[in-house]
Amino acid sequence: MFSSFRRFLLTLAMLLGGSQAALALDVGPTSVPVKILDVPIDILTTASIDIHTNADKLALEVSAVGDLKGLQDKALEIARRLPFPQDPCARKGANLVVNSIDAAHISPAGTAAVIEVSGHATAWGCAKLLGAKVKTEILSDTVTITIPLELYVPDPQQIALRVGGPVDVKTGNPQTAEAVSAVVGDLNGKLTAAIAKALDSSKARAAVPPIPGLDIHIEEASFAQDQDKLLVKTHLKGSATAEALGALTAMAAKKAAP
Repeated sequence: MFSSFRRFLLTLAMLLGGSQAALALDVGPTSVPVKILDVPIDILTTASIDIHTNADKLALEVSAVGDLKGLQDKALEIARRLPFPQDPCARKGANLVVNSIDAAHISPAGTAAVIEVSGHATAWGCAKLLGAKVKTEILSDTVTITIPLELYVPDPQQIALRVGGPVDVKTGNPQTAEAVSAVVGDLNGKLTAAIAKALDSSKARAAVPPIPGLDIHIEEASFAQDQDKLLVKTHLKGSATAEALGALTAMAAKKAAP
């Protein structure tokens, strides 16, 4: 099936190479596997490819949409791998320790996204007495942590994820405000650095497949939404030989098969 499909696309592409014709081709859904904090995610992607002749190559313009339901479904598993504060004496004075993560949701927010994490925390007071650290439990409380996320293009061949702004921490009791204010700056830095390190891997990035004769680059990538569903939209441009176009579309068709 796939060899005949590929031969058909190659023949069509070769015919296009000898004329001034144009073609719009829809491919997918294709499953694109990535790992976010070592949690495996499948992104179901559909694409529309506009093809025009350009000397001995085919000029391509690609609009792709990825369904991030797999990411949303695993929000809690991902959240539990984030480096929330655990040291009651991380600094002198008040400290907030996140004891448990009980729920997490990833939601669209315009062209960005947010992960909202809720759980339980303990506020501690820490001081030194005769050279030894002495910690005192102030109180336990609920905590909600909101982390903004954004997509970016680290190079023309890859799409990656990063923290997109300050982390917001809220507790249920005003008495924990001091512990929160003391830890927020540190939490921002640690989360940003940890996520950047975890995602600094080809496994955590959606990438253009390395096909000989395919010269295409990512121009734009952003989050979008369909009601409460999180999507990723990308726009790519470039060129391909007829052989490369056939290989690309055959790959998409094969990955989409059950």
